[in-house]
Amino acid sequence: MLELFNKTLVIAAHPDDEILGVGGTISRLTKLGKQVDVLIFTDGSSTQYFNNDAILEDKFHEAKEANDVVGSTVLPRADFPDMRLDTIAHVDKNIAIGKIISSGGYDTVFIQDRTDINKDHNELYESTMVACRPYPGQRVKYLFSYYVNSSTEWGNLLKKQPFNPNVFIDITETIDDKLNSMAKYTTEIRPYPHPRSTEAIRNSAKYFGNMVGTEYAEPFHLVYAK
Repeated sequence: MLELFNKTLVIAAHPDDEILGVGGTISRLTKLGKQVDVLIFTDGSSTQYFNNDAILEDKFHEAKEANDVVGSTVLPRADFPDMRLDTIAHVDKNIAIGKIISSGGYDTVFIQDRTDINKDHNELYESTMVACRPYPGQRVKYLFSYYVNSSTEWGNLLKKQPFNPNVFIDITETIDDKLNSMAKYTTEIRPYPHPRSTEAIRNSAKYFGNMVGTEYAEPFHLVYAK
């Protein structure tokens, strides 16, 4: 399947979401010579660390280092407000994402799942659905949603419609790339047994891999393929 993806965009609400959800797959794609770009849609820190510009800069420096490990390129930051995407008009988010997808000519898009407990993830999913909807001339051929440790599992528990993966990508050969990449996010990594700890991320990949007969895997929901 990965051979079909020529130019991929991974959309993340916050710095580290892209590695938690797609890090091993990104590494596999770039090792195949494919282009992978990452769009981090919010400033990543304005709510958690109010009026602290240093933390904001640290997070995006970490994002670049983390994506360097797996071979992806971080696009210029969108700078929408962290944890407040529900305060931004739906149409404004749609337009911002649509412009990036259209100008980039992406054939494959990954976005966080609508079932996540994080409201920013939900908002971004809805706008991505609008930007990627099939229409004459739409260049996006494959649209996936992905699982984020410490967000998706709580959605599974508290929402009526849990994350329902129907595609699993084997990351056995790139699990270490994923973990080494995540380790660059020193502001986000946590000690075990937190779900964003290195050991928990490995355990999660092992769980999904074991579901489909591989050592490690990342789960996705295929929204559409054309």
